[in-house]
Amino acid sequence: MVTAGARPTGVMPGGGYTAVIEVAREPDGTFHWTNLNIAAAGDEGRGILRPAPFPALTSGLVADGWGQDDRSVYYADADGAIIELRTDGTSWAFKNLTSRVGVPVAAWNSPFALAGTRSRTMMLYYVEEDGQLVVMKARGTWSFMVKRRIPKVPAKSALAALQNGRGRFLYFLDKRDHVIEVEGFGQPATRITDLTAYARLPAASPLSGLTAVGWGYDHRRIYYTNTDDNLIEMLGFGGEGENGWQWQNLGWKGVGQLKDGSPLSAAPTAGPVEGVALWGRESAPLWAKSGSGWNTQEIHTTREGARPVVAAHSSVACAAGTDHRPWVSYLGEDGHLALWRGPESDWLWWDLTADLKLPAAAQVAPQGPLALIHTERGPRLYYLTDEPEF
Repeated sequence: MVTAGARPTGVMPGGGYTAVIEVAREPDGTFHWTNLNIAAAGDEGRGILRPAPFPALTSGLVADGWGQDDRSVYYADADGAIIELRTDGTSWAFKNLTSRVGVPVAAWNSPFALAGTRSRTMMLYYVEEDGQLVVMKARGTWSFMVKRRIPKVPAKSALAALQNGRGRFLYFLDKRDHVIEVEGFGQPATRITDLTAYARLPAASPLSGLTAVGWGYDHRRIYYTNTDDNLIEMLGFGGEGENGWQWQNLGWKGVGQLKDGSPLSAAPTAGPVEGVALWGRESAPLWAKSGSGWNTQEIHTTREGARPVVAAHSSVACAAGTDHRPWVSYLGEDGHLALWRGPESDWLWWDLTADLKLPAAAQVAPQGPLALIHTERGPRLYYLTDEPEF
């Protein structure tokens, strides 16, 4: 484990607090893990360190990576304050963005969404206590806005976000389970579209996951589950002032039915979507691969074909490497953190909890948060624990 050199204020051996854990794979193939709340501790003098605020176990969790190994992680602490952990690849530091910038506190179970960085601008989204969407924008400094005319985000809805050459987009399911698109923040004026009505989409499952990717000038792909537990792909396109949409039921294209309430995660890339990670009907993790057509690849743990089962409280995280290979992470039914690299026959799989003796992942309902990014140095995986080791 990598950690700071002095014991932080109020932290005793053996835990008693919550923490964000990073698991990193280096270019030589080795792994190591870091307790980020300890690693980002601020020095108060005389060898006293104050750890980064501890995460709420019901908080969302998102991460971003760029360059050789710059990373940032965002979550809400026990008071709902928005916390940023950031590193340039050498050392970690934290900021309480609620106290520094004045952003509203997050709802107790707010999801988070991150649109990535484009034109040196990053967008972070979450839900405040009354259900209103909060939009945070970072371009050198942070600013934020709360758009009251955007419909409130129900507590059960996920958030998904993307950026492309046209602009910035956010997606969620409203109280009727309609897919809502919010385009643009600031100038030009925000445009809100009920895509279920506008594009005549199949009805979404009340338990549907949601994920989105964008690239080029105006390529948008959004994925959700319909009431028959089939994966729906929405294809957005257009130009300034245009909003064209098509959709297809991927259950008719080779992707089998999903487990009811399956989380979804698509890997953002600079080009077309590589695929979507999801749960099959029998709680098996699957990789739905795009390309000349759609097909589903089973995730195995051995070359003999052993198939894992995901934990009931597991979410899924996905990233694409610099070689465009997918990386997928989830919690197995034994509570162990797993990492898979595909695709096709050239795959690898790790039981990270057993291999690295990781602190146990927090068991929070319905789906404990995971985040996965890929920098030039390799994949970096993030999860929450309530059993940290100093």
